[in-house]
Amino acid sequence: MEINNKLLLDKYFTEALEKTKELIRIPSVLADPIGNMPFGKGVNDALDYILNLGNELGFETYRDETNKYGFLEYGEGKELYVILCHLDVVPAGDMSEWVTNPFEPIEKDGKLIGRGSIDDKGPTMMNLYALKYLKDYNWKSDTYKIRMIFGLSEETTWECMEKYVADHGIASAGYVPDGLFPCVYAEKWINNMDVIANVPCDFEIKGGEAYNMICDKVSYKGPRIDEIQAKLDTMKDIHTSINNDELIVKGKPGHASTPHVGVNAASHLAFAMNELGIKHPLIQFIAKEAHLNFNMSNIFDNISDETGDLTQNIGIIDIKDGKGMFTFNFRIPVLSEPKAKFFPIIEAAFKKYGLDHTKQRIEDAVYFPKDGEVVKNIMQVYQEITGDMISQPQAMGGGTYAKTMPNLIAFGAVMSLEDSPMHDYNEFATIEELQKMIKIYAKAITKLAK
Repeated sequence: MEINNKLLLDKYFTEALEKTKELIRIPSVLADPIGNMPFGKGVNDALDYILNLGNELGFETYRDETNKYGFLEYGEGKELYVILCHLDVVPAGDMSEWVTNPFEPIEKDGKLIGRGSIDDKGPTMMNLYALKYLKDYNWKSDTYKIRMIFGLSEETTWECMEKYVADHGIASAGYVPDGLFPCVYAEKWINNMDVIANVPCDFEIKGGEAYNMICDKVSYKGPRIDEIQAKLDTMKDIHTSINNDELIVKGKPGHASTPHVGVNAASHLAFAMNELGIKHPLIQFIAKEAHLNFNMSNIFDNISDETGDLTQNIGIIDIKDGKGMFTFNFRIPVLSEPKAKFFPIIEAAFKKYGLDHTKQRIEDAVYFPKDGEVVKNIMQVYQEITGDMISQPQAMGGGTYAKTMPNLIAFGAVMSLEDSPMHDYNEFATIEELQKMIKIYAKAITKLAK
């Protein structure tokens, strides 16, 4: 099918952009359950919105009876081709760091700014309107029914997709528009871990909001506050202030898969305290083993392969009244076996410092051989659509819903995670890249769903 790109942009993209703004206005951050809303009202409102929009656009829709996921469908093929998206977003963080309310999107300098614009509401809406275009012009796959699935807890527990797979099984094929172009042939193992030490102390530390975000802001209450501030003020890209005997330390946020791109306030605070001789096993562990050492090379002997190095991120820290914890988010190279190679080493290191730990979540790796059918097919489609014969399949530390089904691959929607504003203040998608998405996905669906 030939795609009329002018019509696609003039009519379908224009509406998709406005609908993306409406979806961003819904603060779909995980919250405590309310009644029949397992992920909170904001997430449930986002599901209401997208399914109502799907109905208005003429698609068949389905809502899980427990409100953990929903989907829409098009076509009548016997096989199932899925486009797997998510509607939840990470917390906004310090609102004063945004140029706009993160849930009141604006267009500025060619960018759509707002939480979820690139992760994953913008790509979701571009796929929906690409499919709407194909529907309006009577394209159908002879083989596949197309199903767009809307997950609701991708940034946290993935409970939504566990329920979906239990209810409906796995698809024959599909993609996840929540990774990188041209495609992601490998996604690292991911492990969230709480590190714990309940020991007496005369200070309080609190900061961070999520495992998969760099802890960019932390507060300290306790003795020697002026000395700690003075030490921190010598550090690059760290900003401090004292208000009502509370020290505020600010770094730079970012995605946990690229910890070197941000500046971790918790790590810098721990390093400063340790330099001043303030004793606490959590503080000492962070300062000696993790601070600016994202591969933890003092502990691990080169856990790396073609998909990259092991990395760690500290996302949350909370020490008060003799109870203390911080969180690690580890990204482990694909060809490593974490249960055999990783966990015994890190557990021995914790024991050395007298620390306990709990494993919160382990995500399996994704790996498609570069010369295998899945990667070759999607690369051929990408190259035909874009003319880009240089870009190669990528490996990444970021984890996508491709991990939920064995036949799914991450396909778009950015070129580089290091340059991406995912999980950052003033998250944005450029209007140009959103236009590129809708063109790529409209053509890709016709070629991949064969």
